[in-house]
Amino acid sequence: MQGQDHLYTQVLAGITALEQDATPHGPAPWSESGSSDDSVLERGIAPLRVRLQAQSAAASRDPARCEQALAVLEPYRGQWLVSLFGWDIGGPAALWSGVLHAAEERWEAAVRDLTTAGRSADRLHARPWSVRARTELARALLARAGPDDTNRATTLLRDTEAEARELGMTHIVERARRLLPSPAPRPQASQAEREFVRNGAVWRLRYAGRTVHVPDAKGLADLHTLLGRPGQEVPAVRLLYPDSAPLAAAAGALGSDMVLDEEAKTRYRQRLELLDEEIDRAAVRGDGHTAAEYGREREALLAELRKAAGLAGRSRRLGDETDRARKNVTARIRDTLRRLRDHHPELASHLQAAVSTGAMCRYAPDREVRWRL
Repeated sequence: MQGQDHLYTQVLAGITALEQDATPHGPAPWSESGSSDDSVLERGIAPLRVRLQAQSAAASRDPARCEQALAVLEPYRGQWLVSLFGWDIGGPAALWSGVLHAAEERWEAAVRDLTTAGRSADRLHARPWSVRARTELARALLARAGPDDTNRATTLLRDTEAEARELGMTHIVERARRLLPSPAPRPQASQAEREFVRNGAVWRLRYAGRTVHVPDAKGLADLHTLLGRPGQEVPAVRLLYPDSAPLAAAAGALGSDMVLDEEAKTRYRQRLELLDEEIDRAAVRGDGHTAAEYGREREALLAELRKAAGLAGRSRRLGDETDRARKNVTARIRDTLRRLRDHHPELASHLQAAVSTGAMCRYAPDREVRWRL
């Protein structure tokens, strides 16, 4: 079938025009009252048409059309618009509801939905959609003009301009430039602009003028701690137990105390490792309540181990916790640097040269390096 004969050529042409900030020509390729066609093809294309209706209504800024488009979007709340059996991804529905709220000048709702859309894209590592959502969020913030909104929007636009250029999204590059509050051209990022920032389950890393986003990992948290203490030695056991310095110290002391028999020791160790994993999973999900519950159980378990130290004159000892911390922290930092080489080789090389691991770990670059953490 030739492209011009395809039933939905107008839909694709309309979306393309809107993405180029132009106005679609010809009749709107959807029925405002909804299509009565329940064919497989129609159901497969429906989300694409929903997206076009939302974008077109927002471009018109007509309140009635915006409300109608929001009603059509409602069944997709919390979902992504996926058409043509997965061949077309139309972004998170929250992006388009946010754009519609912005067209209605309902700024609080717009900021809420566009923030949700950006976070959803980040969780899926869908960088083009994250860039798009953050650009629209910046537009809404500039229009809302609340406290610090302009500064926040400016930061978002500078970031999205750089990322859009890297991804080849030239229309977003131009859009971000037009939206920037200052007409002055953006200065080139200096070598001093370095970031190592966690945002939920994703880390934003900037070094040598290049920015990448990578999924959360324990080794990244270890590196973050070391970067915040340049030149200082940090015990590996403290990196292994980052949430409590007293617990870290107690865990390090367990290696030299007479404690439980071998079977009990194994059970305690297995339970501690399981609790570590569950706490990490809860943290990734953003479930602070569950993470806190597991943390309390873990603290109680360590307290019991301290109480049991030296009882009954047993000669067996728990494995040296300091050595365990040294091995675990060294392994996960090395694994993180290995993975980072695929995303940002310059940053990986810098950290490889500047970070030393062992029972004591340290970040000691050969010159002063300032990080935003």
